[in-house]
Amino acid sequence: MELRPEFLMPIIAKTLRDVVLPALDENQQVAAEQLKLAIGFLDIMGLREPLQSKFDEDEHRRHAALAGELRALISEAKVSLPASAFAEPVGDEASLVTRTRSLRREIAILIEAGHTSGIESLSQAVHDRVLAFASVQLKRERAWVEPMGFEGGAAKLTPVEEQLQSR
Repeated sequence: MELRPEFLMPIIAKTLRDVVLPALDENQQVAAEQLKLAIGFLDIMGLREPLQSKFDEDEHRRHAALAGELRALISEAKVSLPASAFAEPVGDEASLVTRTRSLRREIAILIEAGHTSGIESLSQAVHDRVLAFASVQLKRERAWVEPMGFEGGAAKLTPVEEQLQSR
């Protein structure tokens, strides 16, 4: 028996779609909508699984770049940081997700230091860098789940595969 997620997710989604969903009566609309959402997420997970490591690597690279930019801005402004900004271990070298989470914590500390420094130009520079970063992140995540149909005909998104190749 094959127990890998890439094989199980489509089977689970198909079972829910073909057996469980039709068994709900018309008075269970909320349950039907939630089930459709769960099926959609299983479908996305199965569809995107081959890209997950590239997505994680890209996310880590971009977080590391943002942390570096914020460190440089704060250092240039001669703002002192709390010891906790860099005291956390970066995580297990084998775990990209753990290292990215550590970077997120560091970024949050750096953002706070930039905004509470009392230096308007530093606060604005931190704001601009974070906003640019968030814009890219949002486009990637919207493209990741685009097959679920949430976009509803909105502006055409660059497919996540193309976004990951251009990095």
